[in-house]
Amino acid sequence: MTHRPFYTCLCFVFIFPHHTAAGSQIEDDIIAIRRVLEYQSEKILRLEKENEFLKTEVSDLKTTVSKLHDILGEEENPEEIVDSTTRVQTRKRRLLIGQPTTTPVPVEPIAFYAYMSKPEPTPSNHHTLIFDVIKTNLGNGFSKYSGTFIAPAAGTYVITWTINTSPGGAHYLNLLVNGNIAGGTLTDTQDTNDFDSDSSTVVLVLNKGDNVNIRTTAPTERHASIYVDSHAVTSFAGWRIGNQ
Repeated sequence: MTHRPFYTCLCFVFIFPHHTAAGSQIEDDIIAIRRVLEYQSEKILRLEKENEFLKTEVSDLKTTVSKLHDILGEEENPEEIVDSTTRVQTRKRRLLIGQPTTTPVPVEPIAFYAYMSKPEPTPSNHHTLIFDVIKTNLGNGFSKYSGTFIAPAAGTYVITWTINTSPGGAHYLNLLVNGNIAGGTLTDTQDTNDFDSDSSTVVLVLNKGDNVNIRTTAPTERHASIYVDSHAVTSFAGWRIGNQ
């Protein structure tokens, strides 16, 4: 009997992983989930920071409201931040309404002062006096060429003038507002060796554009010059003292 050899055959099976379409999808989903988690983590950190900031703001508001309560003597719930702040602001407005202002209404300065540089020899009747040297002209209302003051603005004005007369003469003078008499002066030396100096002052309510000047208005039998020198200044002046 013949024996045949017996052979044992060992078979090794190697399984190699391979990517399928389903596996790729799972990996993409995992990556997407990780990105979402990272984004949410960052957002949570930002919200935590904002929450800390808001806590600080609320604390500061509570402190401010508490101080306002102490000032106003009111007892309110400091937790009601918005409502308390609104009431405090309303209270402040009520306190301010009706209080008289301490700031005066500004008034633009208006004033003039001018005088004659030389005598006026025997002026005729209805002669407007010319004051050709201007020392003050706030508001630019006075003209040295016409001797007329034109009110730059409405208001109450003080007008004053001084007229000097040479010996042996007399002058009737009037202050005119728009051609109407508003004041007057009689200068009379009464003696051949005397000089005369007369002054007058009026308070007038003028409208803007009103004309004010001085004019001889009546003849006299004794004519004389309007006298001027460094010791006897013949002058014309005025200033506003109020808006009304």
